[in-house]
Amino acid sequence: MIKTVILDKADRLYHFPLDIEDYFPKRLTRTDDKKQSLIDVGHFKWPVPMAENPLDFQQLAPATEEDLGALRKSIAAWLLSTYDLKVDPRREIYIGQGIHRIIFDICLAYVEYGDIVLCPEPGIPFYKRLVISVGGVPVTYPISERTDYKPSFRRLTSKLGSAAKILIMNNPHNPLGTVLDDTDLNELIRIASRENMFIINDAAYSSLAEEKYVPLISVRGSRKVGLEIFSLPFSLGLSYLPFGFAVGAAEIINGLKTIGNSIGLYLPKYWIESACRAIDHFPGDNLKKLRRDINQSRMEARRLAEKSGWEIISGNSAPFIWSAIPGYKQSAAYAAALLRRKRILVLSGNAFGETGEGYIRLSLTASAENYKEAIDRVSRKLTLRRKAKE
Repeated sequence: MIKTVILDKADRLYHFPLDIEDYFPKRLTRTDDKKQSLIDVGHFKWPVPMAENPLDFQQLAPATEEDLGALRKSIAAWLLSTYDLKVDPRREIYIGQGIHRIIFDICLAYVEYGDIVLCPEPGIPFYKRLVISVGGVPVTYPISERTDYKPSFRRLTSKLGSAAKILIMNNPHNPLGTVLDDTDLNELIRIASRENMFIINDAAYSSLAEEKYVPLISVRGSRKVGLEIFSLPFSLGLSYLPFGFAVGAAEIINGLKTIGNSIGLYLPKYWIESACRAIDHFPGDNLKKLRRDINQSRMEARRLAEKSGWEIISGNSAPFIWSAIPGYKQSAAYAAALLRRKRILVLSGNAFGETGEGYIRLSLTASAENYKEAIDRVSRKLTLRRKAKE
């Protein structure tokens, strides 16, 4: 008789924060006889479609070092022409499988058991998950009205800042849509140098920012204290792929390369070729259209917020709208009621941490037409109330 082996879960699994997807209702039930269609303005769905032509096996073959070298040179040229940023393509650029995986590789390379890593709140839950996965201790730093919706520099100069090994930053910020300027970045670099704290900046939405985007890595002294990570699909308007790159000092890049080679990276030739073509034609038609569509959705999302009585908090440098719900404190309950009564799906703010309670996030990858339909549903509700009063 074979006895079942009981494999206990690692303790870290019990400390993982929920993923953003876990905050969406698992069952989208219909609540009326008309069976209204669902209007999804909550999910972030990258709208650039995949190529229609089938790929051959040669394109799906792993990229060679020569292919990766050509892409690094293209990226270096793009950084120079777009941000006036000079980098050594061979020593200061690392190409990997998307921002999520690159941050995980950084944690594997540089976070020891018990190391404190500062993560933004409100912020994306996977930062904490990755830190916990390697035995680190994620500690949040607040981003709120008191800090002008930017990292709390006061807290970074406290004992906590001195104890932290790494600070993870999201600039432009998701979900707040704010962006740091030269003054902010210079101050942050000065603090990091004094506190002996390394900065990792997730710059996923840099190409979608309406305000001028200043890369962390372009500021004087930044390569001594920081690393910046970009998404190639979001930056260039490519179809969504887990594909990105990091820019920083050669010593840090070498650590990433060691982890990447140890775990393994699958980067097909097709990805490399697509990125090189997109850089040659930057900004391409896909990215231009995407920017226009996001701007149109932003205008309609603001109208929806006005009709619904939400107070918009966010800036214009990320494809999201962050809104406060007047008179409500339970984001999940409000989002569930909106879904149940009007079949409008939004993301509750507590998906980004406790400080997100009382807020909701709208995704601007939803079309302007979706927002117009949502406005119509909300307006009909107001009209019915007005008629009832009459």
